[in-house]
Amino acid sequence: MTGASARTTTTTLNERFNLTKTLRNRLAGRQGLGSGRVATATVLLLAALPVAAADTPYTATGWVNGLLAPGITSTNTSGQVFVRGNVHTVRVQSSDPRLTGSRLVFVNGDYQADGTASLQGTVYQQVGTWDAGETHFTASGGLWEISYRGVMQTDNSLQLHLVGSGSGGTIDGLRVEETLTRAAASGPMDPTVPYLYTGTLKPPPVNTTQILDNFNDNKLIGWSQYGSGSLLETNHQLTLRAHFPGVVTKHIHSTFFMVSKDGSNFGLDQGKTKELRVALVRLDEQATNFAGLGFGSGSGIYVFHKGRDCLALTKWLGPWEDFALFYYEKALVRNTNIILSFALTRAQTNVILTGRVLDQENPDTVLYERTFVDTPQADPALTSAELEALSGLRLRFVPDVKAPPYTSENVGLLLWQYTDGQQPAAEAIFDNLELRTYEVPLVGIERAVRLSWPASAAIHYAVEGAPTVQGPWLPVQEPVTSGMNQMAVPANALIQYFRLRQAP
Repeated sequence: MTGASARTTTTTLNERFNLTKTLRNRLAGRQGLGSGRVATATVLLLAALPVAAADTPYTATGWVNGLLAPGITSTNTSGQVFVRGNVHTVRVQSSDPRLTGSRLVFVNGDYQADGTASLQGTVYQQVGTWDAGETHFTASGGLWEISYRGVMQTDNSLQLHLVGSGSGGTIDGLRVEETLTRAAASGPMDPTVPYLYTGTLKPPPVNTTQILDNFNDNKLIGWSQYGSGSLLETNHQLTLRAHFPGVVTKHIHSTFFMVSKDGSNFGLDQGKTKELRVALVRLDEQATNFAGLGFGSGSGIYVFHKGRDCLALTKWLGPWEDFALFYYEKALVRNTNIILSFALTRAQTNVILTGRVLDQENPDTVLYERTFVDTPQADPALTSAELEALSGLRLRFVPDVKAPPYTSENVGLLLWQYTDGQQPAAEAIFDNLELRTYEVPLVGIERAVRLSWPASAAIHYAVEGAPTVQGPWLPVQEPVTSGMNQMAVPANALIQYFRLRQAP
């Protein structure tokens, strides 16, 4: 559709089937732009985005050149040795001058019964140069703040993992990840045996905002539409309107109207997040109307739905009527002057889907938020019967299928109505459609819980677990180590609380 005028399309079942195939082809990038459709604005914005910098590998060598504080050592009644507050300096020469400098290292250590030590702490490194005699340091600007964790063996050899970020100078915003090793040494602070670093210098986290359409020109440029409805760009806003007289909703495709932004084909890189935001100026207050945001590919579409008193997440699996419903949740969130936000984050083989509703006056205020992880497996989804019990809606939904999540996206807006054929037209007004791209470090959580408690020569404890704090409490596992007892307990939904009970 082109121009500033609106057009209403009435489709038969066969025509809708063809529209579905067309949508799949367009989302897969196999069909060019239709006659008169212009994607120039989007293309220009894409061209203006900065080219992402590549990771840079490096190596470095460090020598201890000063001990500022030996640390405080203490031993408990079980013979465990703790070291806190060791501070020393390290001279570092790197293949990348941005990693050459002087490091101030803070160390905390816990010695185990076998003589090894668990080490952790913080490093601050000034970027700069050393003179020919490697005794005088000249700072050139920039500071690395690095955290580390690792193990020192009984022969004082080391292996540590370090991660950090830079500020100031030429390293502002950069990130670093490295591995430190040291061969056997005469002591923990032996200045004759060097630290060997192997690392990667990473560019700053991605953080861009791309305006797909602010609707200020009151022209419908670069939009495609699917289903029965009309769109109008006026008053610097986009209005979607759909009417389904005589049509009874049996599945989402029966009574939907969707528009997509031409040329908005955005890949989803590892560790990156794509967040689509749009202001919902107004949604008709009938209980049967829904506005939505969608990310799609040739395989299917994710849609975050906002109804009058509920929110939902669906996944179109590609075939004509096959939608999976990941969640449907009652929530009394207003339908005017809000921002709908739908974000996809790629995490290894999974895609994290986050739907949010924000206050338009204060976008930092979250009115609603829910996250779902789509994996390559068949993920849990609501059945049609479960949805009817929750909402009274009778719709066809199917189970999720075993397939990779969608990682190549087009974007679109959706207006949907659940109707018996007698409902008035549905209408939604949108403003300021934008796509944000950013990178947030992912936190990995292993499916285990490590428990630890001080051991006592006089009292023996056993571990019990329960699904609630009220119980029932059952034995989990008998402790087998002396000193500081610890164990790894498989994490599951049945055991969520732990306690210690005095045992014989």
